[in-house]
Amino acid sequence: MHFASLKNNTHETWYKDAGLRKNVWHCVGFYFAVFYLGFDASLMNGLQAIPQWQEYFNHPSGNILGLISASLFLPAIITPFAASWINGRWGRKWCLAIGSTLLILGAFLNAFAKDLGTFIGGRVIIGAAGPFGKITGIALLQELAHPRLRPYVATAYYSNYYVGQIAAAWFCYGTLSWAPTEWRWRAPCLFQAFAPLVVLVHLLFVPESPRWLIDHDRSEQALKVLADEHANGDQDDELVRYEYDEICRALQFEKENNNAKYTDFLKTPGNRRRLLVLVTMGTGSNWVGNGIIAYYLSPALKLVGITDAGTIAGINGGLAVWSLFWAYAGAMSAERVGRRTLWITGTAGMCCAYVAITGLSGAFATNPSHSLGIAVIPMMYIFKIFYCISWSPLPFAYGAEILPYNLRLKGLSIELSVQSVALAFNQWVNPVALQAIAWKYYIVYIGVIAMYLVLILFFFPETRGMSIEEVSVLFDTGRKGDPDAVARQFQHGGSDKERALAEDIDDPEKEAQTATVTRVEK
Repeated sequence: MHFASLKNNTHETWYKDAGLRKNVWHCVGFYFAVFYLGFDASLMNGLQAIPQWQEYFNHPSGNILGLISASLFLPAIITPFAASWINGRWGRKWCLAIGSTLLILGAFLNAFAKDLGTFIGGRVIIGAAGPFGKITGIALLQELAHPRLRPYVATAYYSNYYVGQIAAAWFCYGTLSWAPTEWRWRAPCLFQAFAPLVVLVHLLFVPESPRWLIDHDRSEQALKVLADEHANGDQDDELVRYEYDEICRALQFEKENNNAKYTDFLKTPGNRRRLLVLVTMGTGSNWVGNGIIAYYLSPALKLVGITDAGTIAGINGGLAVWSLFWAYAGAMSAERVGRRTLWITGTAGMCCAYVAITGLSGAFATNPSHSLGIAVIPMMYIFKIFYCISWSPLPFAYGAEILPYNLRLKGLSIELSVQSVALAFNQWVNPVALQAIAWKYYIVYIGVIAMYLVLILFFFPETRGMSIEEVSVLFDTGRKGDPDAVARQFQHGGSDKERALAEDIDDPEKEAQTATVTRVEK
């Protein structure tokens, strides 16, 4: 981290510094923006284990169960683009406020649903609102976090999916001991409103993104935010002035090149690589086999003879706690061992675990045995280790940092929209395929995971030790990225010509531009 040599009016240990403690608090508050999705995954598993929910909705299975699950993701195919527009026009905070309000409305509809249509309608509203917080939370976090802390607080962002999963799993488990009324399933649905309410309150205390402020000609306010968040209010701090200068130059370059349209993802080799990585992460989030365990644990366990509601709910809750631990382990290791290392290790490990799960499930189908059925459970836990150190913390943190400011929300919108299409398809198909071909369906996932591993090996460069502005141009310096070229570009002021020359590594016919980006004076 070359910026570590710059003088900064903060203590080296973040929790000993009042300003950095405030900065961490501001960032951590956005973790609740992904609570709803983890909560929903465990909620659907938990509800399937609650007899009153099954009876109230006439024991849904197959296509109906797939529709209930997919209804959360179908509207999220479109709404990320609305969220991106709101972010650009009114700012990050307004977008988070709108999304949180809609999430609360959806939770109330779910909790007080009188029929299946109303229940699905509540899930549609939750699914439509989710992207407003999901992509905006990580963008604002990346743009507010102190550069020393950003790699840690950003990669930990999506790990909090499992906080929601734990809350739902154990809430549903606890309701099994309640009196057998409808509130066994209505109460967990209502609790889904908790996290967006926390986000609404948190927005009263956090500032707007300094990058958005500079982009909207509010530079003095942006400098004050940077100083308050990164230097205990010192606007002449060396690191703050460096960050301010770096942001201004990056935004100026993007404006001069009109780099702010969705079609720009197709125009340069660097942007096409970004798009490939975003689509890979968007589809891979649930096409690497996690969807079976996250949303259809109950039918998957029934394939190996585990049918008791309490046992299934307990396994679901245990997996959630286990997943949170490993997701945070991956997030805290990302800067030390590298994002690329986690991507490769996690994906390769998942493939091996799925081979074992497939073999054990197939053996049980041929020769039903209690020991074979039980053996599937630890393999699911092993699979979650590898998934959680890589595919849990990295996709949205990695996606946010590899994108230039003017394309950041657009790129995250594409990633989330693609993810929603993939999830809707996957969640609809999974129960049907499990019902039709049982354990043989797992073989498909082995091939798919192997495909994602190849894509990671060839197209996912390392990003550790770099500021967010530097990472945002890494993909413009070749397929594997050249951190040294990026660092030189920012340290020496950079120019359009240098960036064009970086693109020439992969596109020799691209004509170098000559306009110089003017440094912003202190």
